[in-house]
Amino acid sequence: MSVQTQASATVVVKAKSPSKSRTSKKIIWGIAILLLLSATGGFAYYKLVYVSSQTTTTTATLQTTTVRQGDLIIYASGTGTLTSANETDLAFETGGRMTELLVSVGNKVEAGDLLAKVDDSDAQIAYTQAKRAYAELTSPSAIAAAQIAVADAQETVVSARSHLEYVLGPNILYWENEVAKAEAAVAESQAALDQDSTNKDLQAALQKAKDYLDYVQDKLSGAWVSYEEIYVPNHFTTTDRSSGQKYVSAPSDTEIFSARADLAAAQAAVQEAEYLYAALTGGEVPEDATGSGLTELEQAQLNLQSAQDDLDGALLYAPFAGTVMSIDASAGDNVSSGATIITIANLDQPYLEVYLDESDWANVAVGYECDVIFDILPDKTYSGVVTQVDPGLYSESGTSVVRAIVQLTEINENTFNLPLGTTASVDVIGGRAENALLIPIEALHQADDVYTVFVMENGAPVLKVVEVGIQDLLYAEIKSGLKPGDVVTTGTTETK
Repeated sequence: MSVQTQASATVVVKAKSPSKSRTSKKIIWGIAILLLLSATGGFAYYKLVYVSSQTTTTTATLQTTTVRQGDLIIYASGTGTLTSANETDLAFETGGRMTELLVSVGNKVEAGDLLAKVDDSDAQIAYTQAKRAYAELTSPSAIAAAQIAVADAQETVVSARSHLEYVLGPNILYWENEVAKAEAAVAESQAALDQDSTNKDLQAALQKAKDYLDYVQDKLSGAWVSYEEIYVPNHFTTTDRSSGQKYVSAPSDTEIFSARADLAAAQAAVQEAEYLYAALTGGEVPEDATGSGLTELEQAQLNLQSAQDDLDGALLYAPFAGTVMSIDASAGDNVSSGATIITIANLDQPYLEVYLDESDWANVAVGYECDVIFDILPDKTYSGVVTQVDPGLYSESGTSVVRAIVQLTEINENTFNLPLGTTASVDVIGGRAENALLIPIEALHQADDVYTVFVMENGAPVLKVVEVGIQDLLYAEIKSGLKPGDVVTTGTTETK
């Protein structure tokens, strides 16, 4: 903590907020008690001090002081280091021999300015190859081929479905599809009812879906009976050429399974062909889309982007306007990817990184004004404002401190040229009362949230209620209840 004097008041770190509410019953009773004391206790107090002096050798002398006007400032003191609003280290994303260095230390740059280059010959070749590969996959002929692939796959589906219908018969295939759709409808209705189990409409919908499922399952069972008794004999009866005897040669389970698999594969091929065609023509492609053609196209896109990044990574640009603070390589040097080459900082708006004692936690907040004195300019005071306070204490070497960021205000950017790292003393203003009525802390008496003082009137102390503003360890601001020149008591001392 620090102490500072302005006008006739002492300035310290900690302050108590003034009580402004006087409406609670507790406070009203406190005022009543204090007013009663002002009528009785004040007289007793006077009698104790003055009358007893006539009957004892050792007496208590009443101490008084005069209410005066002055400035009271409450602050927390700490140390700070000058830093930039934004500072960054720049590195090439593509390593190689640095062919050009376009800036020097101290140069001012604008956002987007080119600062340095590395040899990009290999990156340029890789980019050209990747661009050509991607162009071949997305050319008009590639798009036309993808469209033809969709049509061919659709024809394969028609052929595979016709063969499966021949093997199973159209009735079985139809009712199998109906069963699949009915099972999906039951699952959907059940899921909706699980979310709202008492909903009568949902219950009815589920029952209707189940009834339809039972119906189509019965139809499918009947179709299998008809298949074995009618369809197979009508379509798979053959005659032995040597004996002339007729016999039934029904499709085997393997033949049926193979026919189903051919249809599924044909349908999947159509889907994958449509995904690729959509990707080539700007259509929508789901994230879970599959297909070798789509995978090849996506890999070509990745390769092209990677090649573009490598080419761009051979150039170093300024990400924001600032000043070149340091350069760690020269033209002709071989530089590695990610190694810092240039550091730039924004010096237009200086900031201070400030550390204060942890006991000042309650006295520092965003928006508080600050007084800043740099060690190398001890005769000049700069103004600032707290823009950030870390939410937790900062610990280093076993010591915990409050860390804050202070922005300097009202500075001349053309003349303010202190180097980064300059240290300063920082006073964070937690409260300020200018030309205020001030009394010593010893003059205050408190009952609950009510403050009172004894004011000397006609030689006797009279109790008065006052409104207190900010206060430090020595003085308190009086916002109402007193006037300049009033004499208040601060206690007694014993004399002989």
